[in-house]
Amino acid sequence: MKNPKKHWTDQHSAALAHVKSGLAVIDNVTGYVKAGAGKPSTKERALFAAAIVFAYGVWENYVEQLAIELCKQLSNEILADLVPSEVRKILEKKNAWELTISPGWRNLWCDLVNEKAVGGDSDKFGMNTARAGSVRYLLSLAGVQDPFQGIDDNIVPAHLDPKLYKVTSALDELVTLRGEIVHTGKVPDSLSKGHVSNWRNYVEKLISEVDSASLKQCKALL
Repeated sequence: MKNPKKHWTDQHSAALAHVKSGLAVIDNVTGYVKAGAGKPSTKERALFAAAIVFAYGVWENYVEQLAIELCKQLSNEILADLVPSEVRKILEKKNAWELTISPGWRNLWCDLVNEKAVGGDSDKFGMNTARAGSVRYLLSLAGVQDPFQGIDDNIVPAHLDPKLYKVTSALDELVTLRGEIVHTGKVPDSLSKGHVSNWRNYVEKLISEVDSASLKQCKALL
């Protein structure tokens, strides 16, 4: 006798399944850097920078795809009166035909999330940066009250200043670091292979925890 198929809220997201390959790229990049102490070479520092930018990219892409996925799944099952209030406020601006006939409130909801995540028309670019506040807002549109709920601060990179020793503060610091590298073309002198490894592991753990928290909160709406 076959085991009954688990409900989607009792599994990992499809977005999570694509994270492993992205993390592998970071591992391959840092694999070219020698282990041990000593000042890194210019080429090694460039690899550190690339790894940080890629680690952020893995996180941002995960969040965008998670929001789209959750909305698609949730909109197929949720009762209309349980749709998140933030979404209801936006959809209420639509006319009766759009809400009930074409394209219908479920499709309008998913279009909204897709637009906020990855953009739509030429003047709509989706989520600007995946800072904690932006992530909270995007996922709130997909039915998640707080994606960081219950996540232990012990996943924060150990090298960070104690005042940043909080999951969301660490995330914003990663976004800032990535921005510094991308917008100035410079690599911070303090960035080391150990720091890069810490960030890579942080992103992996953060994604895993956010995935669990988000699916749990979606389940509560059904």
